[in-house]
Amino acid sequence: MRRVFWVGVGVAITVVVVVKGRQVIARYAPASLVDQATDQVNALGEKATGFVAVFREEFRTARDAREAELLAALLAEGQPHPDDVRAARAARRERTGSPDIDDDEDLLGYSFY
Repeated sequence: MRRVFWVGVGVAITVVVVVKGRQVIARYAPASLVDQATDQVNALGEKATGFVAVFREEFRTARDAREAELLAALLAEGQPHPDDVRAARAARRERTGSPDIDDDEDLLGYSFY
């Protein structure tokens, strides 16, 4: 609970600093300077957003390629793909009726349960 409290305090302080900072800048800076800075920050934000989108897509592509490479290296010749094994396992679970197993505890004279 303490951590949540301190995170909340940190967020509140950050909001206050940003709001007060904007007020100080608006009061003392020339309008043209503020407009230029705003345009530069917006352009930088757009570049950062584009970079993150490209990075995420390239990372996903590389991760999928590496996963396929590792999967191919780990599977033995003739071994079924893990997705096929998972599907077969799920199909076995869904089958109704389990095989009848004789209860031989009475014959053994003891139980493990």
